[in-house]
Amino acid sequence: MPAEAQETAAPGTPSPLLVIYREEVKPGRGAAHAANESAWAQGFAKAGVPQHWLAMTSMAGPTEAWFFSGYASYADFQKAEDAVEGSPSMQAIADRFSSQEADILERTTSIVAGYRPALSYQANVSLPAMRFMQVDVVRVKAGHDREFRAFWRAMVEAHTKAKMDEHWAVYESEAGTEDLTFYFMYPSATLAAGDASGPMHTADAFRAAVGESGREQSREVHREAVETSRSYIFRLRPSMSTLPKEWSAADPFWTVKAPEPTVATAQKK
Repeated sequence: MPAEAQETAAPGTPSPLLVIYREEVKPGRGAAHAANESAWAQGFAKAGVPQHWLAMTSMAGPTEAWFFSGYASYADFQKAEDAVEGSPSMQAIADRFSSQEADILERTTSIVAGYRPALSYQANVSLPAMRFMQVDVVRVKAGHDREFRAFWRAMVEAHTKAKMDEHWAVYESEAGTEDLTFYFMYPSATLAAGDASGPMHTADAFRAAVGESGREQSREVHREAVETSRSYIFRLRPSMSTLPKEWSAADPFWTVKAPEPTVATAQKK
């Protein structure tokens, strides 16, 4: 779950508004993309650009890099964008590094999504302690969102009753991609969390909390309401991120050294 990226308080509190910059990387261009993004992040940080983002790259799923920027409102989103566009020096940095990705990326997508607390469970976590993120992207069929939301509210209740040791935040697309697209975000400190997930959900406490009616509801929702579903596993990338100082203060893992300049970057100077 994304941090309140534009505010320094409580890294780990889900932002009301999330902007997801999704980049699809061409085969064999992952290293070049990472180098350019690291230099881009350092350039913004050095210039004092009033934008922050959390970067991650896929370990399972298509080769992609996702960047999360959290905002308290659309007005704050505009304020951050205006600050960059209104500054020739900041815009020059963005233009320089963006132009170097022409032969690196297949496609880029900008998505604006809203936080859905009623569908989320124990969403407040210490994100600086996390290293990985599973993201389930679920597209719901038109006309079936009511039962989909009701099902996940019931799942939250069952998890609460069973005192499940899980955490997730749910965001719903508001612009930039298909309507009724939901992002379920599961942060973890290690991938070993995946080993515990199966046994935890088949344990008696959770089965009792869900009940047979809940299991039937799950089968019906996935059969009737879900258009598509895909799971990604990402590794969080400090060198490609620009984050408030509270992150590095909480965990030295987020302290980033300036990258070596790439050939393309050196040619631009």
